[in-house]
Amino acid sequence: MSNIRFYIPSDETIPTDLRLYVDDVYVTYERTNNGFLFRILLDDEADALKIAEEIVAQMKREHDESQHGVSWRTVSLKVIPQDERYKIDTLVEWIYRVRDSY
Repeated sequence: MSNIRFYIPSDETIPTDLRLYVDDVYVTYERTNNGFLFRILLDDEADALKIAEEIVAQMKREHDESQHGVSWRTVSLKVIPQDERYKIDTLVEWIYRVRDSY
């Protein structure tokens, strides 16, 4: 399991980006209409996808509520293609739905 930690720059009192470090790899992320978009500062897509999988697994562990039957179900987790000339990071999109038993 990777070391995932939330990061807030010391010079910001109100963060404008959601930031993580995953084993010293810098990741920013944002919410989309139906999931999250991760910008992982790696150009190797396979390694970036593994990092995204670990983030998703951690998010699911923290937000699933088994006693109420609520669970986050992955619809897709995929790398978003980018033009190679400008690529310095990898974009990974996670689309999910929440299963609720209420």
